[in-house]
Amino acid sequence: MDALMKPKTKMARLDDLTIRRAIWMVGAFVAIVALMGGGSRYDISSAPLLRAASILFAAVSIALMPSRALTGLRVPLALIAALAVWMGIQLTPLPPSLWASLPLRGPIWEIDQLLGAPEHWRPISMAPSLTMNSLLSLCVPFAAFLVAAALPAAERVRLWWAIWAFGLASVVFGLLQIMGGPRSVFYLYRITNDTSPVGLFANRNHHALLLSISILAAGWLISNEILRRNGRPLVVPALAASIVLFLLFTLVIGSRMGLICGAASTIMAYAVVRWSYRFRAKPINQARTLQRGRHRSSDRFGVARRIALNVLPLVLIVGLGILFYFSGRDNTVGRLFQGDGVEEFRIATLATVTALMKQVWLLGAGFGSFARVYQIVEPDALLREAYFNQAHNDWFQIVIEGGLPAVLIFAGGAIWILLQLVSAARARGVPLRGEMAETVTVAATFAVLISGAAVDYPLRVPSIMMVAAILIVILVRHREEAFNTNRGTKAAFAT
Repeated sequence: MDALMKPKTKMARLDDLTIRRAIWMVGAFVAIVALMGGGSRYDISSAPLLRAASILFAAVSIALMPSRALTGLRVPLALIAALAVWMGIQLTPLPPSLWASLPLRGPIWEIDQLLGAPEHWRPISMAPSLTMNSLLSLCVPFAAFLVAAALPAAERVRLWWAIWAFGLASVVFGLLQIMGGPRSVFYLYRITNDTSPVGLFANRNHHALLLSISILAAGWLISNEILRRNGRPLVVPALAASIVLFLLFTLVIGSRMGLICGAASTIMAYAVVRWSYRFRAKPINQARTLQRGRHRSSDRFGVARRIALNVLPLVLIVGLGILFYFSGRDNTVGRLFQGDGVEEFRIATLATVTALMKQVWLLGAGFGSFARVYQIVEPDALLREAYFNQAHNDWFQIVIEGGLPAVLIFAGGAIWILLQLVSAARARGVPLRGEMAETVTVAATFAVLISGAAVDYPLRVPSIMMVAAILIVILVRHREEAFNTNRGTKAAFAT
């Protein structure tokens, strides 16, 4: 008997060690990307270090993870590989006559002819160095997939905690930026919104988007704590307080997109928490205790809990209303109704951007080339001292830079995510159960990302890429667990 027990004990220790290593890997990777991956510009000095670190983390994860850890992630990894291949094709030189036949190349060809310049083979990309930069930037989401995949399905709650901790750390940096002023050393990037607390980002909209996602993460963590049989009494109040903090800080940031996404995330998180209380775990001996009439204390706690669930949202709404009323003209609501000129200018450029999209939709102008290509078609009426560096709509910019192949790749990814969500929901058997809270939260988080990408460019920021990759891993692990649970339930009934 002892001889049989020793191998099991050793294997259990090895499994625990592997899980601990994976947890530390996730924490270290998220911290590094959070500190160095908050900007999308190609000339950020930390970008080479971040990419080197990502490659290192990817290699270590491959060496340590179980052989079947990537089974459910083959499709997203294949899509990243397809995107990398397409970027490589955009960097492949073409014959001069073929290159000149592509949209927007005519004026350059004519200038070459007038100058008598020799004919050169040129790639599809009109900014090859920036396309190469985009290709290298895929290191971060690729590594994020591998690092997160090293955690088993039962430990995916650690990934939610990592997202929540990322949001909390960004708020801390934002508070330090407020205290230090526009020249604070806690602004991590040279080109940034130095009049707003951008946290660990260069752009206030991206910070606000992360906080919206963190609100959803906190909501699901509260739900998970409620559904635990042995709940921890201080965790739920702390997470609830963090939701209020994230929402209030979104107002301080001054992002109109953040206000909308943050409000929607708060409503969804509240709905998830309310839903989870219907399926909360009961103490093991509660039925016997109820029969003996010893449930007065638990009843009092239940009443207090219900009062808190109904009163706290009202208090939060009233508090925010008072904050709106007494705050200055530079707050989010003031910008929402009065504008600051930036969003209005982006709306004015929409016609030019859509016209450009219609010209280059087939093959694209090359990833990273938007600013260079836009200058070719920029109307005189829209000329400004500051250049228009992004389309501020990731979906339009994907068409402009990547063309039809990139659209097909992203459409394939969107369809796959939708199928995974539907599959996870159906695998639960009865839809109206507490476990559905995670499915709903993941769907809401993807909705926030999609909405944010429609008015800005968060998917070009390495740290947001990392969050998106982690969410995909969470979805895959959630679906796997749902199928395993459903299969085990059916087997139990069959026996």
